[in-house]
Amino acid sequence: MLGTSTTPYDLRFTLLGIPVRVHPMFWLVSAILGWQDENIERVLLWVGCVFVSILVHEFGHGLTSKHFRDSPWILLYSMGGLCYSERQGTRGQRLAVILAGPGAGFLLFLVVMAASTLLLGISPSEHLAIILALLGFDADPRAFVSGLSKFGPHSSLVFEAYRMLVWINLLWTFVNLLPIWPLDGGQASQIISSVVDPRNGVRRNHILSLVTAGLLAVVAGVRSGDMFLTLFFGFFAFTNYQVLQSMHSARSMGVGDDDWWKR
Repeated sequence: MLGTSTTPYDLRFTLLGIPVRVHPMFWLVSAILGWQDENIERVLLWVGCVFVSILVHEFGHGLTSKHFRDSPWILLYSMGGLCYSERQGTRGQRLAVILAGPGAGFLLFLVVMAASTLLLGISPSEHLAIILALLGFDADPRAFVSGLSKFGPHSSLVFEAYRMLVWINLLWTFVNLLPIWPLDGGQASQIISSVVDPRNGVRRNHILSLVTAGLLAVVAGVRSGDMFLTLFFGFFAFTNYQVLQSMHSARSMGVGDDDWWKR
């Protein structure tokens, strides 16, 4: 997988008893995604926000896994983050570990809200107006202007950090919870579907992932014209298609019972 192999330039450290390795491609891809108007300050700020957000997310997985007496370690690479565990545990434990990542991201979002309220005096209604505007929805113009003014005339980077952390830890947490394997939501729905339907649950979860990712790729391409989102969801649609194709091939050789093509 791109950006997972060990290099001499990896950043390594241990935090809260969990080893962390950061591949150089993590910094490069993050910088490319944040490149805007050749503004180096904003690029560096974006990379910092991405680093903190993904690290918090992965530590949600890692600390929960460690709670279940596992020995996790974390990798930040070109596609984001991975938390490796030595043992699988029960279905309930795996589900808790999976959902703890998005939970940690949402907790970081709440910390940003609380900190900006305490330090800048932004009210809940002003937070709501700013967030709705950032997400492209109609917002109370008075609350939006009032909240924006509290960042001060010379603190654009403070607002940029606020905007980036909200965007990553609210919007991308929601995206990560969609039933698309191998996102956290897709992994969680796979565990649930395999409990409900032990024979066909995994296959049906990959079908759901394929359809959901495919539809979102089309919507992103047609409605928003966002090439990144189109490729993002398209990649996951293709990944699930490949998994289903492998299941079909295994079934044709008498291995497993996941002949989804004929159902």
